[in-house]
Amino acid sequence: MAAVRAAARTSTTMPLGAQQLKRQRTSTLLSLGGVTASLLVIFAQLGIERAVYESSVRLHRMVSGDLIIVPYGFKSMQLHAEVPVAVTDIIATNPSVSSYSPFWFGVMSLQHAGMPTSRRLAWYAIDPEKPAVDVPGLKENLHKLRETRRILFDRDSRPYFGDLAGEANSGSEYTVLGPPDNRGLLRQLFAVGTFAVGPNVLNDGAIMMSQETMAEVFGNWWSDRPAFISIHLAPGADVNTVRQQLNRTLVGRGEAIDKREFEARERVYWSRETPVGYITDLGFVMGVMIGMVFIYYAQYQIIRFYLPEYAILKSLGYDWWFFLFMIGQIGAAIITPAFVLSFALARLVYGITEAAMHLGMSMGLREMTVALVACVIMTVVSSLFAIRRLWKVDPIMLFE
Repeated sequence: MAAVRAAARTSTTMPLGAQQLKRQRTSTLLSLGGVTASLLVIFAQLGIERAVYESSVRLHRMVSGDLIIVPYGFKSMQLHAEVPVAVTDIIATNPSVSSYSPFWFGVMSLQHAGMPTSRRLAWYAIDPEKPAVDVPGLKENLHKLRETRRILFDRDSRPYFGDLAGEANSGSEYTVLGPPDNRGLLRQLFAVGTFAVGPNVLNDGAIMMSQETMAEVFGNWWSDRPAFISIHLAPGADVNTVRQQLNRTLVGRGEAIDKREFEARERVYWSRETPVGYITDLGFVMGVMIGMVFIYYAQYQIIRFYLPEYAILKSLGYDWWFFLFMIGQIGAAIITPAFVLSFALARLVYGITEAAMHLGMSMGLREMTVALVACVIMTVVSSLFAIRRLWKVDPIMLFE
């Protein structure tokens, strides 16, 4: 370790790598541009990953209650699995259960006078007397859902729906057209307020309705197939104990989980069972590899140009660690401005994308940390490859 510390001190007081970069402007600028582009790719992949995962669990975080009954082997709400409504009889027999609230979920098309074409969106249905979710804007509008065919519109939806949020909040009923009935005629629904959840990668927005409206629009059979059931426990009840009791009595007809696991399973589904996780991981690896190539290019050009000078230093007794730190200086001198520039560009890209997609794409501590780790990997690996070329220098070449 003493040799390493000595080499670090020497290379710091004699910053040859950074000085040599100034004389190789063409290769330096080319490497800087390439590394900046690779880091921008990494930031983009991390932002996409964050947006997909965060938007997929927005609703999960807003579920009220202590436990959630989901279909057995639940993976994702987007698979549209259903819980048999008969399990409510089993739930009700547990003395630790205070109340339960079903929640229904599906997709449909919606259009109105302010839209050129219909758009796909999610629909949620609740019992207005015992809502299974607690989302912003729902509580003050619950009484409006007691009348059938009245809906609430998600004001955080993408802007494809025109001014539907403004019309729904105008204080009067605004007519929209939903799915067709048996005669092929589009059903009239009335937007009477708004709530806030936000879209995901599959749906441009959402509406909220009552169980009675759902039965009238989609059919009574939907009432027997909730997506999940939220459970409120009696005061003093132990969550884990009740969960185990319910899972024993449900015997495969459903599964009791807590909100943390509910969210975790959704994330695992998107990361492992859809192309999203593999694509973002591949993009990250490709970004790191491209960055390493450009840093190595700058290091190799400098080594090739100053080969005789390095031979002199080697003949003077400078060891392997000194050359490694010096080559690392070259990588650090490139990666530092590249990170700052790519970070600024990524913030701009995030803002533009979020304004258009509303997926919660933002720059967080995780994105910055992972990008910094990628910078370290690029610099270290490229320096190790470059030092192999430098260490082959023989001082005898000075006399050739």
